[in-house]
Amino acid sequence: MKNIFLAFTLLILASCSSKSYPDSKWGNKQWTLIEIMGVPVQTSGSVQDAHLVFDADDQQITGSGSCNRIFGPYEIGKKNTLKFGEIGATRIACQNSAFENTFLETLKSVRYFQQTGGQLLLKNGEKKVILKLQ
Repeated sequence: MKNIFLAFTLLILASCSSKSYPDSKWGNKQWTLIEIMGVPVQTSGSVQDAHLVFDADDQQITGSGSCNRIFGPYEIGKKNTLKFGEIGATRIACQNSAFENTFLETLKSVRYFQQTGGQLLLKNGEKKVILKLQ
């Protein structure tokens, strides 16, 4: 009986592991922003492109808003829910600060995700794609 309880407990703990979530497969991949609110984003293929990097172990993102470094927590839940916590950023003056501010504000609206065809689609509460990354 004791062994059955131990096996059951281990099974529950394994199912709760962050490694069972899809972000564990994102493995520090740089997800580059290619579309925001249906509008294509010009990319250069450099680290200056707006992007996110997910750290599944710490449930933290890092990245760039296109000028400033960004960072903060995120949480993935059941049914492909995704929510970002308070996103911080360095505050270097940039010519494209309006774009960066829009990106950061849009991240606040993310409630769901879908990974398909090498793209990460971030959706709002109505499940409308608001950010597209690849």
